[in-house]
Amino acid sequence: MKHVLFFKRTFAILLSFVLLLIFSACSQNERVSSEFASSAVSSDKSASSSAGIPLTTQSGTSSTTTKVDVIADTSETSSDTMLSSTSPLSTYLSVLQNKAEFFSTDAKKNLNINQLNQAVSSDSSVSAKATKLAIVDLEDDGTPEVILWLEVNDNDYYGFEVLRYQDGVVYGYTLSYRTFMDLKADGTFSFSSGASDYGFGRVKFTEKAYSVDKISYCESNYDSSNNQSISYFVDHKSATEEEFMSAINKQSEKIGAEWYDFTDDNINTLFFDSK
Repeated sequence: MKHVLFFKRTFAILLSFVLLLIFSACSQNERVSSEFASSAVSSDKSASSSAGIPLTTQSGTSSTTTKVDVIADTSETSSDTMLSSTSPLSTYLSVLQNKAEFFSTDAKKNLNINQLNQAVSSDSSVSAKATKLAIVDLEDDGTPEVILWLEVNDNDYYGFEVLRYQDGVVYGYTLSYRTFMDLKADGTFSFSSGASDYGFGRVKFTEKAYSVDKISYCESNYDSSNNQSISYFVDHKSATEEEFMSAINKQSEKIGAEWYDFTDDNINTLFFDSK
């Protein structure tokens, strides 16, 4: 009987030892599996980060997507587009196509391209339209102006409307024909107020008006006895008549500005080709 009890106790001890070994092995496998899974997730995150792929983090029933890396920078493209749409030529084009207004320094209000008569006169019976246009850098500052040749009440030599761009605004200036004759490609032009008062120069603009910078010119004066005297200037300096006439001849030999008929086709061709 004692032998039977001894074998039962021995068997119970062995069984307990076997069960303990099995339980220990299972726990170790779960720990290894957990470490492996954690390592795999970490590797996936690292690979996704290197590829610039958005990672989604789960939190309960909601999810948030975080951009780990920027794949493409579109700021340069956006900047180029904005620059193009607000450039002087694009703004001029909008005015000429009657999609935007310009500020008339003569009428002192905004006008559209079909209201040029108001830039010329406050008389509503006056008619005015642009028949030609040219694109010239009048101030030699790198930004071109648009010059419209005006026909006013069927007079083809009335004058011009100069459109000038500054800080996103187009300003309009009305110049008479004798103030702005024989425009050259370099932006210089001739002016005349009499047989002994003429020359050539450049125009200067402000937001309110314009002035003519007389480069080479002659001007007449009369004394108390009504005797005329003529003074000559070349490059803003006093000169002889011969020096003045030489400067005038050189000016006349310069290449003239190119004028184009004021048509939709010419406007589109000029401005889109110039971009």
